[in-house]
Amino acid sequence: MRKLRVKGDKAIWGLVILLAMISILAVFSASTYRANVNHMEKTALFLQQIRLVLGGFLCLLICYVIPLKWYRGLAFLFFGGTTLMLLLTFVPGFQDIRNGAVRGVKIFGKSIQVFEFAKVGLILYLAKAVEYWEDSLDTFRDFAIKLLLPVAGTCLLVMANSFSSALLFGFISFLLLWFMGVKLRFLLISAGGAVAGVLLLFGIYNAFYAGRESTEEPAGKVEKIFNRFGTVQHRLASYFDSDKEDEETKLANMTAAQKQAYLDNKRQSENAKVAISQGGLIGKGPGKSTQRYSLSMAFSDFIFAFIVEEYGLLGGTFVILLYMIFLFRCITIGSRCQTPFSGAVVIGLGFLIAIQAMLHIYVNIRLLPITGHTLPLISHGGTAFVVLSGAFGIILSVSRQLDVQEAEQRITEDNQNE
Repeated sequence: MRKLRVKGDKAIWGLVILLAMISILAVFSASTYRANVNHMEKTALFLQQIRLVLGGFLCLLICYVIPLKWYRGLAFLFFGGTTLMLLLTFVPGFQDIRNGAVRGVKIFGKSIQVFEFAKVGLILYLAKAVEYWEDSLDTFRDFAIKLLLPVAGTCLLVMANSFSSALLFGFISFLLLWFMGVKLRFLLISAGGAVAGVLLLFGIYNAFYAGRESTEEPAGKVEKIFNRFGTVQHRLASYFDSDKEDEETKLANMTAAQKQAYLDNKRQSENAKVAISQGGLIGKGPGKSTQRYSLSMAFSDFIFAFIVEEYGLLGGTFVILLYMIFLFRCITIGSRCQTPFSGAVVIGLGFLIAIQAMLHIYVNIRLLPITGHTLPLISHGGTAFVVLSGAFGIILSVSRQLDVQEAEQRITEDNQNE
């Protein structure tokens, strides 16, 4: 019987196991508020998280065994599928609406966070597009048609329901294209145009639509495009404003839903700050958090703050180090790749996971306004956890193929030397 041997980057395999262990322990301990509100036993949440981790690991293994040529061959098709899924977020019958925003689509009663699929789809598209049109990107017109328009279109579709996700898409695309050797002049022009476009949209929103939010009239189709602009401004106000009187004025001009969301975000951020400050150097110890009773999103959006409270600065630093090692390994693997597609996929997915992790951490330590991004492979979350597990699997698939190719090359060289 043939023995199954797991190949690929051993450091990343080790990181996957460590992140899964941290996830199970942290989510179980951080779910007290959720268990109390939903009248559930914590053991049920513990088993739920174990099932989620096992499901993510299964997705990782599936993506790991898929040959790289399949990813290359299906890249454009997968991107088209994720674009279709994004379009479904505008169709009322498919929308999954939570807290006043469309978070995904519902298919056969199941909620799917399409933004997670779109992240991977865009990276696969850019990797394949740059390789496919490698010799025909010399003019800005070619660059705009083949690369810029797909990125801009994806960002606009995402922006209507998640402004921070759209910024994340754009930033990762910029970094990936820069690493792939696309002319920096084209990228800077695109970045400048993107900033001008966003400012223009905010100007239109404030000039024509901001005042209508305080009315009870249903929003029109055009107004729904600006659905998240008010939320973005309120989150920025919550982050930067410390004047109590100014805050009361802003609250008076908000709808009931916006006011509740504003106060919830502020409370969550304050609780996260308290959790980090109480953690100290070594933390309170596993299961001894006090903020888990009031920090409702401790198991997802604010799990890093919770980890620091229980495991201290040392525990938080250890988590950050894991993601930094992961990014370093991805860059190392990408530098070994012999084709633009494989290198771009590894580096692009590495950027996606590491940057999302840093974004989550910066929000938790209040260096950035609240965005709602989870901590990859640690936070509780269905689609996000499974899709990012699959991203790890794709990286390991590329690494596995590199190991096989290099082993075969060594055998060939040894045979030639004999």
